[in-house]
Amino acid sequence: MKNNFIILIILLSITLGFSSCNTVKYVSENEYLLSKNTIYVNDKKNVDDEINDYIVQRPNQLVLGVPFPLHFYNIGNKNFEPDFEEWKNNHPNTSNFITKVFSEKQTKGLFNFKKSTHNWWLTNGEEPVILDTKKASQTVENLTSVYHNEGYFNVNVNYDVKFLKNKKAAVNYVVITDKPYKLDSITTNIESKVLDSIYMLSQKESLIKKGKQFRYSLFLAEQNRITALFRNSGIYRFNKNAILIDADTSNYKSNIDLIINDSIANVPFKVQKIQKINIYTDYTYNTKDNPIKDSIDYKGYLFLTQKNLRYNPKLLLNAVFIEPNDIYKDETRELTRKNLRRLNNFRTVDIKYNELENDFLEASIYLTPLKKYSIGISTELTHSNIRQLGISGKLSFLNRNIFKGSEILKFSVQGSFLDSKDAADNDKLLNAWEVGGDVSLELPRILFPFKPDKIIPKNMSPSTIFTVGTSLQKNIGLDKQKFTGIIDYSWESSNTKKHSFQLLNAQFIKNLNVNSYFNIYNSEFIEIQNIATNYFNEDISTENVIEFINSNIDSNFESTNPTEFTIAQNIKNRYNIITEDVLIPSAAYTFTYNNSENYKDTDFSFFRARFVSSGNLTTLLATNKDENNVKLLFNTPIAQYIRTDLEYKKFWNLSLENVLAFRSFLGIAIPYKNSNTIPFSRSYFIGGPNDLRAWKIYDLGPGTTKTGLEYNVGNLKFISSLEYRFKIINSVKGALFVDAGNIWDISNSNLTSSEAKFNGFKSLSDIAIGSGFGIRYDLSFILLRLDLGFKTYEPYLSNNKWFQHVNFKNNVYNFGISYPF
Repeated sequence: MKNNFIILIILLSITLGFSSCNTVKYVSENEYLLSKNTIYVNDKKNVDDEINDYIVQRPNQLVLGVPFPLHFYNIGNKNFEPDFEEWKNNHPNTSNFITKVFSEKQTKGLFNFKKSTHNWWLTNGEEPVILDTKKASQTVENLTSVYHNEGYFNVNVNYDVKFLKNKKAAVNYVVITDKPYKLDSITTNIESKVLDSIYMLSQKESLIKKGKQFRYSLFLAEQNRITALFRNSGIYRFNKNAILIDADTSNYKSNIDLIINDSIANVPFKVQKIQKINIYTDYTYNTKDNPIKDSIDYKGYLFLTQKNLRYNPKLLLNAVFIEPNDIYKDETRELTRKNLRRLNNFRTVDIKYNELENDFLEASIYLTPLKKYSIGISTELTHSNIRQLGISGKLSFLNRNIFKGSEILKFSVQGSFLDSKDAADNDKLLNAWEVGGDVSLELPRILFPFKPDKIIPKNMSPSTIFTVGTSLQKNIGLDKQKFTGIIDYSWESSNTKKHSFQLLNAQFIKNLNVNSYFNIYNSEFIEIQNIATNYFNEDISTENVIEFINSNIDSNFESTNPTEFTIAQNIKNRYNIITEDVLIPSAAYTFTYNNSENYKDTDFSFFRARFVSSGNLTTLLATNKDENNVKLLFNTPIAQYIRTDLEYKKFWNLSLENVLAFRSFLGIAIPYKNSNTIPFSRSYFIGGPNDLRAWKIYDLGPGTTKTGLEYNVGNLKFISSLEYRFKIINSVKGALFVDAGNIWDISNSNLTSSEAKFNGFKSLSDIAIGSGFGIRYDLSFILLRLDLGFKTYEPYLSNNKWFQHVNFKNNVYNFGISYPF
């Protein structure tokens, strides 16, 4: 702890040194460094970040209270000589010495190095923000406009500059709002009978109502609502410019007159229907003038192609929502565009309308297809405490529209060479390997014996994916071979809600190297070896461990040595779990809620619930049993359990590129009937770069046990994380985080120690806590991450459990790609 304290003092000293000196290095005389802005609204300090956005001039960016970008800038020398000859004249001693010892070329190299170094600091840093009263005045104008837009027409805004020590200044903006204006009388003036009838049907949904506070944003929202109403009611020509809102304000009241014109460019608004729908399935700009070779009229849709028609009209129309003889709607236009893009068969999707006689419309859908066949190659480097180094590659072959219904057939083969500590030959760098392959077929519809259109209509973007695959591992654990088969149905009930139902997710796992178990899990062998030596005076080998347990660890041994009995039975139990070949025929339903608007959104909520049931139908149909009355299929035990996973994430955008992220996960898996345990591959573990980052993967739990085993698993898991993400400089970003969680055993096994079991609320004290910091480098297309986790609270320690190993000797390095959650 003493060394850690010294390191902490050094880090604090460096930080304080950065904070206190040289911030005004490039602040000239009669200039002031802007250090702070404060807005006071009606004598109270403003806490609304949106109001702060209207400040024109902001101080230099702070990272944890320190202007690191400004310090980076100040490290550079902006007065460095731009010309080599000028630099030589100003530094004759240095230039002459380098030239004599080396050469003129080396001297110029030194000059270029210094110049580029200074430019790097200046470019990547942030120059000092010098107080500009003109920008302060502009901020006053902005704030006045903002409060006017909120109905505070008598608002008074001014600013005051506070000059501080060391050429710094702070600006206070003072806002006195007075009372807001309220909406009073509201009248509508709609000359067109067609528009008036449509508007009156939805008048109750109007956002402009008597008694509400006057807000321009309210009028804008009402303008957008009315525009959407008309354009989804067949008024193709309508746009928001036809809506006028006149306000007469006095005595803190506003009388509103809503005016909607009856025409545009002297052409009256009318309800227009779609008479023709053309679908060009092989459109390209370069060949747009080529003659049409093939055409098919199917249920009022005309399919046109310059070559042979490659798409089944009936199936392609599952993604088209524009219908003949229907009125024009923006909604169906956007829904059609969205679902055609979702097919992943077309490079571009364009929908255009032409006006015909008698106010009819012609819709033309232009589809530019992607290449039918494509090949993808990817490689990856991996690292974990189990696999120190891994090099993997994947080759994928894609066939689009294989059955003329926009289906996608994908065949993939992948292979990995790994540095595994389990391998017999540990001297080689890459001593283990894994190969596999899978085939998937994705259909943009629900494929089922009966049509579920009433339950899952086509506007929910339904899809079906069939997947079969296999993989083989050598020198990794027990050398497993896996076979997998999945039937997955997915759909979106709204923009924020997604559903997935896996009718089948079957996995068969076969262990090929069971005899090496106690060579691989050597810590368990040592435990049994100690019991054999100390209590039976026997020398055992890794080949006869189970035989020794069966012969000697009985009720007589338990009566005299209960602790050692439990240890031995636990090891035998783990041996049976991990070495058991198992068939896992499961069905699963997943619900996902995500209200993020796009991948750049940093202020949203996420919730996912997954429910899994394994082995219920299969055990009913199976008739074969082993000597333990366990039902078998293909001479393999059938795993029977239920499992529930709940995950919640919340992100708050605190300010520009400063985000607070929260994640919480709870998972429970319960075996029953045909199974006493959860299969190893379906059990929970904790630790690793995306989990509890102060512990390595599989290294913690269950409960307060400190087994020392290579793999620790449980059937109850809880983890929660809080992370503050901030920008340091340009693409370099940082994070501070706290993770808390653990795994437990909730089975009724008598062999599991009480320390490993979950015993209600008192087991919450078993939750381990890790904290740390991270550095991330954002390459736009990928984010590289290094997190350092420190063991803050260790529940398995006997005495003081806090801050016993918070040091760089015991920290865990986590390398990752993208954010941990």
